[in-house]
Amino acid sequence: MMISEPSLVCFLEDLRNTMADFRGEMPKGIHFINIESFYFYVNSAYPAKRQEIGGLMGVLEPFIPVTVSEYNLMSLLAAYASGDMQSLARLEQGLIDRSRLLFLQAAISSSNSHWQHVINTCCQVRMQRMGYF
Repeated sequence: MMISEPSLVCFLEDLRNTMADFRGEMPKGIHFINIESFYFYVNSAYPAKRQEIGGLMGVLEPFIPVTVSEYNLMSLLAAYASGDMQSLARLEQGLIDRSRLLFLQAAISSSNSHWQHVINTCCQVRMQRMGYF
């Protein structure tokens, strides 16, 4: 599904506003190891928010940048070269899940200037998906 840039920005702001409820309420010193543990926490503590966040993420996921470290890239290339499609699929899913979690953390804790950078990056991903780059 392709959406307009103003719609994308609107959905991003809706997500940030929804995540703002968690800024002061997230457990201190706890870091979620994966997206499932974050969703489990949200579902346990705020069941209505889980559904709202899930709906917004469903729209936004195609435009979320994937974060790949050099180690992850080398692991992906090695799995691809070996033909181990099961390992490759696991690695790819891990990268996607980690990117989702980093994205949600950015929505919770980013300064206004950093959040603007996130918005700009998502808009660039949108443009790439449309074939403008």
